[in-house]
Order: sequence, then structure tokens, then C-alpha cells
Amino acid sequence: MKPEARAINSLLDSLSALSGRAWTEKDLSLAIDKWLPMLPRSTREALTGLAVEKLKTDPARMPLAIATFAGVLLKEYDGTPLTLAEWRELRDVISDCADELDMDNVTYAMSLIMDYGAL
Repeated sequence: MKPEARAINSLLDSLSALSGRAWTEKDLSLAIDKWLPMLPRSTREALTGLAVEKLKTDPARMPLAIATFAGVLLKEYDGTPLTLAEWRELRDVISDCADELDMDNVTYAMSLIMDYGAL
């Protein structure tokens, strides 16, 4: 298993555990920082912000959505379905953090975003 795929699976496990109990934003940040150190800090902070919002609105969906976002950002998208709104959230993260992300990763992510009609 590639290190990126292992990180995504570990992140999914950590976020799933958090979504089932009392959590803090710091808990989410620590999990994201632990499993995604290869992403720039601004991107990890944006993912933490999205995780907080998703836990408030749809706690059952949050772990899978955030792990899928990470997969796209790491060029490891596995085809997990995202809603149009989630693709747009990811688009906004990439737009906000593009100057710090690897351009190959930005190109990969934006092509998926365009394919799913969220551009």
C-alpha cells in the first residue's frame, strides 16, 4: 500500500472514532496533522475547518468526506462519491491553497472537480 493511501485510511479511522464521541476542534486538527503532514499547513487548517462544519451538520458523513478530500489532494482519489456541494467545498480549499500545493496535485484535483461539474 502506498504511504498516501495508508495515511488516508488511517485518517478515516481516526475521524470515524472522533465522530462517535465528544470532540474538539483541536482533536480534529491533531488527527489531520498526524496523518497528512505532507500537505501544507494552510490546507490542513482548511480541512480542519471543513471537518468542524461537517461534524455539526452531518457527523456520519464527515469522516468519509474529509478522507476523500485528502485522497483527491494527494492524487489518490478512489472514486468515493461526493455531492456537488462537497466538490465545491474541495474546489474552494484548492483555490485558497493552490499557491502552496504541488501543481501536479492542483491540476489533478481541478480536473476531477471539472469532471464532476463543480467548476
